[in-house]
Amino acid sequence: MHKRIVNQALIELVISPVGPLLIKASDQQGADPTKPDTEFVETYHGGGRSVYLPGSSLKGAIRAHCERIVRTLGGNVRTCDPLQRNSPCRKLQEENTAAIYKNSCTVCQIFGSTEIAAHARIADAYPVNPAEIQLEERNGVAIDRVYGSAVRGALFNFQVLTAGEFTTKITVKNFTTAQLALISLAIRDFDQQRVGIGFGKSRGLGQVNMKVKRVEIRYPTAVVEEEQLQVLGGQLEQFSDKVVIGAGELVSDWEAYGFLKPDTVDAEVHAQPDDLGFGAILNFTPDNIDALWRGCVRSWRRIVEGG
Repeated sequence: MHKRIVNQALIELVISPVGPLLIKASDQQGADPTKPDTEFVETYHGGGRSVYLPGSSLKGAIRAHCERIVRTLGGNVRTCDPLQRNSPCRKLQEENTAAIYKNSCTVCQIFGSTEIAAHARIADAYPVNPAEIQLEERNGVAIDRVYGSAVRGALFNFQVLTAGEFTTKITVKNFTTAQLALISLAIRDFDQQRVGIGFGKSRGLGQVNMKVKRVEIRYPTAVVEEEQLQVLGGQLEQFSDKVVIGAGELVSDWEAYGFLKPDTVDAEVHAQPDDLGFGAILNFTPDNIDALWRGCVRSWRRIVEGG
């Protein structure tokens, strides 16, 4: 499915710390005594150095929580352990990429594995307003695991982020509506501080607000005509211009990939033609994003319950 794009979802997120947040830099400058032992990761952005939230860290945290959700449900949805060498998703022997996708677990189908590339990509999150970024330095001490007391001479300090907003984008191509539902459930749990990101989560660090600012659904091979979405390509299909369409509805070989049909969700917005007149776009704002997620979650529930 990576050789063609039948649909694409762009989820724009705004992330802000609720409490202290730390994503550690890998190259610590221990020779500078004025710097803390552990620094927040930085990069060059907007003409200078700035802290940021790496896309790899965000993707790892979101994937891990999606695995947690799927592992809790079990049954008709499943996840492997990508760190295990004997993981079934790392030992697929099929020559056909469609069969590899079909036999991969629910989470690997979205975030990829050693056998298939990811359908979801997460960009680095950069500050919305660098002037609002606040960094603090905190002290810590190592604890003896046997006696539960502080280890003498084991003091250290670390840098945490306490204020500021960051924006990033999640892009999912060739998605099913159930896959969008799983991502939305993970975003909800981060926003409600059920899980955290970064270093020291067991110490109270890593709690964030994660708000969806905008969702854009694109159909690059469709045109909008008379309140209908005309999908061009191998098979000419027509849909209402107020639905979100999963990949299973847009490819003829949907069974080979294990896509499900029907796979549409009613939307509260009309599709608009692309600027060049070839392609269709649905734009969701905070006023109607929840309705989109509820519709996708119904698709997710049908799969979980075996419908």
